[in-house]
Amino acid sequence: MKTKPLPITHNYAIKSDGIRNFQLYERRLVDPTKSPKWAEKVAENPALDSAPYEKWVEIESYHGRLESALHAIVVRETLQFDGDTVAELKAHLDGIHELIAESLKSHDFSEEIARFKESEG
Repeated sequence: MKTKPLPITHNYAIKSDGIRNFQLYERRLVDPTKSPKWAEKVAENPALDSAPYEKWVEIESYHGRLESALHAIVVRETLQFDGDTVAELKAHLDGIHELIAESLKSHDFSEEIARFKESEG
């Protein structure tokens, strides 16, 4: 896959190491003003941007198959679910599966397929 993680859901993305694993990435919102060194940085550069920004962080979740990586995303999203009923849980899971399907439809995997075929000889 490309060097940038491919977003699958709002909070999770997948990236391949190009050899044998798919890694999961989690979206984090970083508030630079919360840094212990923020005061020092602003003193050095008063024009420093204080706006929060998005960062994709690799989490220790490695998978040999794409299906396994996608399943791990479903599990993580389900563990973070904060609903009250089974109907809400079902709707949440349906939404995750729809997001995954849309992500896979919208990505062109031709480079990855060509690289795989080339490596297989």
